[in-house]
Amino acid sequence: MNHTSTPEILLDVGQRLFAERGYAASSVRDITSAGGANLGAVTYHFGSKDALYQAVLERALGPLRETIAATAQPTGPALDRIEAVLRAMFAYLGDHPELPRLIVQQLAAGTELPPVVAATMQANIGVMTGLIREGQRHGTIRKGDPQLLALSFGGQPIFLALIGHALKQAVGLDPTDPAARQALVDSVVTLVRAGLRSTKENTP
Repeated sequence: MNHTSTPEILLDVGQRLFAERGYAASSVRDITSAGGANLGAVTYHFGSKDALYQAVLERALGPLRETIAATAQPTGPALDRIEAVLRAMFAYLGDHPELPRLIVQQLAAGTELPPVVAATMQANIGVMTGLIREGQRHGTIRKGDPQLLALSFGGQPIFLALIGHALKQAVGLDPTDPAARQALVDSVVTLVRAGLRSTKENTP
């Protein structure tokens, strides 16, 4: 017996259709029909299609935002915590392959960012910027604008997740293969650590 609630069904179906088709091409009728729900279910449970979309994004992005914030909290060298954040991002994106598709559809639409997307970007960039700034104070991370460094290095997991579907065809790298994915993550982490490390740290 299926005990999944109607709101959960609508969130699941909405997330799948929004990721496959984008917001504009996913009608309320499409969503309710695919979910086996009454046409008025979206309005009844969420108020509107836009509110459902916001709920889908929050369900997808909220845990990522919380994971990154929690991962950055423990004490320790800034570079080690940056590595932990990057690995957590890779792991989350690997466990939620629909999230990159949602991001692609949102970017392709060229519309104003939904509040939850803007808030998540601000929070995640803020975490990475704070860690870089801390490392600079301690002399372990090289000089430079902390936010620009965060954007340059912290965006690697997102970028690779966005192009993941094309990597196998283009260069023969399958990100869904555990060994290949681990090698990719390790390579990115090594590159980021080397790129951020202070020249003083590199001096024998």
